[in-house]
Parts: sequence; C-alpha cells; structure tokens
Amino acid sequence: MTHAKADYQTLMAELETILAELQQEDLDVDQAVKQYQRGLELVRQLEQYLEGAENTVKELKAKFDKPV
Repeated sequence: MTHAKADYQTLMAELETILAELQQEDLDVDQAVKQYQRGLELVRQLEQYLEGAENTVKELKAKFDKPV
C-alpha cells in the first residue's frame, strides 16, 4: 500500500486511530498484525518528519544568528 507524503497532524491522526483499533478485544489477529505494521511505518514517518523540522529550525537559527 502506497501512501502519499502527509503532514504531521494527518500521520498522528492515523496512528491514533490504529492505536484505538489495536485496543479493541474483537480485532482479528491478521488485521491486528497489519495495523501494527502500519503503525510502525507511521512512527518511522513521524520521526523523519520531526528530524526534518528540527534541521529546518537549526538552519534558520544559524542563518539568523550570523552577524550582519
């Protein structure tokens, strides 16, 4: 399944939905494994998103900390 690059809020919302589904007692085992795998993919994407945001902030800070 291919997912387009999404923003942080969209990724977090999907992850929260998956977490809620995984807490259901009647969830099929096969479906739980698929949801768990998707959850791990989302966590990886969120980590990359945050790393990118952190790098952007560092670059902006460095740019504005330079003497004029």
